[in-house]
Amino acid sequence: MIGAGAPLASAPMARGDSASKVARAARAGASGGTGERRKMGFPAIVALVVVLGALLVFWARTDREATSAPRVGDHWHSVYDVYVCDTFRSKIVLETDPNGIHTHGDGLLHIHPFNKLASGRDATLGEFFSAFGGSIDDQSFVLDTGETVVEGFDCDGEPAVLKVARFDADDLGRDPEILTEDIAGIRFLKNREAFTIAMVPESVDPPAPRTERLSFLDTVDPIRLQSDSPTLATTTTTAD
Repeated sequence: MIGAGAPLASAPMARGDSASKVARAARAGASGGTGERRKMGFPAIVALVVVLGALLVFWARTDREATSAPRVGDHWHSVYDVYVCDTFRSKIVLETDPNGIHTHGDGLLHIHPFNKLASGRDATLGEFFSAFGGSIDDQSFVLDTGETVVEGFDCDGEPAVLKVARFDADDLGRDPEILTEDIAGIRFLKNREAFTIAMVPESVDPPAPRTERLSFLDTVDPIRLQSDSPTLATTTTTAD
């Protein structure tokens, strides 16, 4: 009887061993799952940090560009002239200006933004042309008189192309920057620049603006023009 009962006594031990194995397997499985979750969670966190960092950089850059000069309240003056083949055009006389970049019919660009639409990176040559009802792109421009000048016509035996020369009004001896692309997007970068918008042969650089306009720039008193109001002051000059 005792011999017959011995195997029966070992059965609970076998069941106990099996239960222990199951428990260990469960613990191992739980541990393995946590590890997998950790492995999956870490790249997700890294990706989130990268995305947030990129958004922060984009926001900072956009905010910096939006607040870069000229800012609302700044008041700059620069010279412009329009040159077609071998002839300077008359001054633009329309003074309409919704945003703060205009002329007073004096051959000068008055750059004092009233709002963000004409400040920072939006203070452009295209904004000036739009203000008086004209337009400009990489192949043509339209003046306040309605005259449209388009590339390709004969100019001294060569096809005319549109170029804009940017000069420093305080250092005209320095070679100008010649621009032929994204002309509407040309930014006004500082006070006392000088621009010639020209249709000339490919082999010809635009001349500097006329001397009388550069001289008139020195007579302008920015204090008497309000930079925080769209009301335009009247300025008179005999320069063409």
